[in-house]
Amino acid sequence: MDTESQIRDALRLRAEQTPPEGNVLAALYRPKKSRKPLFLSLAAATGAVAIAAVAVVTTANIRPSTEAGAQNTTVPTTTTAATNAPATLGYSPTWLPDGMIEGDRIVDLDDRTQRHWVHRVPNGQSDTPMFTLVIAHSEEGKQALHNRIINASGDSRATVNGKPAQITDPQQDATNPDAEVVLNPEPGVYIQLTLLNAPDVRASALRIAESLRPDPTPARSPMSIGGSVDYTVTVNGETHSEGKWSVSTSGEIDGVGYSATLSNNIAPELKGGYGTWVAVTARGLPAEYLATGNGYLRVELAPQRYLLVAGNGPDTKSAEALIAAAEAVEVDLNPDMSWIGR
Repeated sequence: MDTESQIRDALRLRAEQTPPEGNVLAALYRPKKSRKPLFLSLAAATGAVAIAAVAVVTTANIRPSTEAGAQNTTVPTTTTAATNAPATLGYSPTWLPDGMIEGDRIVDLDDRTQRHWVHRVPNGQSDTPMFTLVIAHSEEGKQALHNRIINASGDSRATVNGKPAQITDPQQDATNPDAEVVLNPEPGVYIQLTLLNAPDVRASALRIAESLRPDPTPARSPMSIGGSVDYTVTVNGETHSEGKWSVSTSGEIDGVGYSATLSNNIAPELKGGYGTWVAVTARGLPAEYLATGNGYLRVELAPQRYLLVAGNGPDTKSAEALIAAAEAVEVDLNPDMSWIGR
């Protein structure tokens, strides 16, 4: 892996949290086609000089229907705690089409939990099967999905385990076999799932929806900055089976923003082309500091455990500020990544 790719992987989630609309995963495979907005979006950002940083971020990009006659009924409230409390995964599919393996996760307590599967053997850039599961946490997101269900009409009406749901084709053409299901498995829980490039896609998407079951698996962040709890896990490398991953989060320390990435695959040498990395000490360990942009600090915490801290403002550029931030980051050096590739 070249240096630029290593830095790019290390700085995921570096962009602003206001990405453009669009289903990025679909767009990446179908660059010439447009899709209706889904939850997942991609933002790309570059440092003040030449460091490339790709950020996988998401936005609850769902809106109440604006079609004539569309209803906008308030989501019913319930005194029962929702099963999908953000401290857990909430719901998981117990059936998926053959060959689908999980790779990426986003946990955002204020917005949603999002998980992504892809076929273990890519079938080419235009038709690789993919599946995305989103559980809404924000009231706005829940309301929008609720409205989609109650406003479903014609072929978009569906029933999942005896409860009303909506199923649509997000691509809205017959070229690609896609399906999106919105369902309300229990009071206060709203889920959107999208299946792309799969045979018998409508029946398969409904079967996945019917297979969803409560999942109490903890969703605790492996890393925290100033008490932050939201995070993204990204699989690096050509395939999910390579076992390469990174965890990214952001937060504030004394009112100053920082981003951090914990990875098991960043090479020790990240030098050349972007500036001079200066040897320093952080967390009692040898570290390297780069003054480019708002500053970067990299430290090897343990074998195959690399922490990269990036500044999010002018007050973060100094080596002293980044060292202090790195020492304040809480890190689980052995997070459970056994789910990757399953």
